[in-house]
Amino acid sequence: MSESQQASIIKTLPDDREALYLLVWREPAERIASICNISIEGLAKRCAELQIPRPLTGYWKALEKGTAPAIPLLPALKSSTGGKGGKKDSPSVKSPATVLAKPASVVTKKLFPGSGNAYGLINDLKTYFPVSTITRDGYYKPTKKKLLDLNVSDTGFESAIKFLSRFFDALAKQGYRVRLAARGEDFHRAEIYIREDPKEGGFRWENLWRPFSASIICMGDMHFAFNLAEMTEYVPAKLVKDRYVRDEKMARWSRGKNAEFYLHLRVSKHSLPTGRFLLQLYSPYPDAQWNIQFRQTKQCGLISQIPKMIAAMQDAVPLISKQLEEARIKAEKWRIQREREHAIYLEKEKIRREEEAYNASRAELKSIMAQWAEDKRLEQFFREAEQDAASLDEQQKDQVMERLQLARQFLSGDTAVERLLKWETPQERLGNK
Repeated sequence: MSESQQASIIKTLPDDREALYLLVWREPAERIASICNISIEGLAKRCAELQIPRPLTGYWKALEKGTAPAIPLLPALKSSTGGKGGKKDSPSVKSPATVLAKPASVVTKKLFPGSGNAYGLINDLKTYFPVSTITRDGYYKPTKKKLLDLNVSDTGFESAIKFLSRFFDALAKQGYRVRLAARGEDFHRAEIYIREDPKEGGFRWENLWRPFSASIICMGDMHFAFNLAEMTEYVPAKLVKDRYVRDEKMARWSRGKNAEFYLHLRVSKHSLPTGRFLLQLYSPYPDAQWNIQFRQTKQCGLISQIPKMIAAMQDAVPLISKQLEEARIKAEKWRIQREREHAIYLEKEKIRREEEAYNASRAELKSIMAQWAEDKRLEQFFREAEQDAASLDEQQKDQVMERLQLARQFLSGDTAVERLLKWETPQERLGNK
């Protein structure tokens, strides 16, 4: 299928009634409306014309929690002709299993190529962020860590969701998908500094909520990662009911005719969310350095910069590929060098062990030879002493023989012959290790 044909499929609702039934129970109405360039009201009207039941409000949240009601049957399409002469189509009613099983692999992939689990990830944000703890600065800090990389205040949450939906839709139209980095993947997560003016003091990234893993954009074989955060500004603030709020009075003073006097006041200031966002795109590969930021300003929103974001990633593919290839070549050279050094080390270690075994075997053999001569000398001493004792009287003879027996016991141990039987040649020593 050509790109032009694929684009035309994406931009239109399916004509087939069963395919549309499948679609409205597979994807939220907002996503269908965005992808197919139709209003939600237009989608509802089309479903009404084809007598297709649609999900009620809250269905998608219930689906995430596992408490969603069963999908209703697709009823037979009744004829639009009224009165007595009106005819009805076949009264057969199709079950969700029958209809959903048939076109799932066709319609969904054609309408949303590469969409992945993007909307499921957005629904997770909608589920876990609003019920999470809110810091004194107003930022959400959910306990769940397996979420998209988002730092946002309670007042800016809807804007963040709107941007992510539009951003993911634009990625899906290009055939790209969004997911979370899986455990075991060698992807790192970059930190993000959210001060609108980097020169100002205040909120530091150490205080931000951090997910377990990076948020990944898959562009074919290339992967990018992103953080989205609501920026802060350092402004006069006061603590009200354990929550920092802007001190509008002091803010007006700082801009009014009393501005010079204001500079001498000791005014409490704090970093508070601005309602403007920062998107950071970066390379999640440890061996490739690439990073770019898009900031929302009072004159330019983030949504209008989405084409630039996608173009920036597309332009970065050759650069990151080059860095990864250079890193691979460098790692291969390092591996070969390490193998060569290890081989040299093993050869030196072999020579060292052979020399050590030779020296030890030779030293032990010399020691045995020396002991052999010593054993002979001792044996001659005991033999001559016994001969000399024979000429003594009985009392002295008994005393000498008793002392000789004690001397033999004192000097008892392995003889040179016994040690020779235990002696090992250099080869035997190396073989026993």
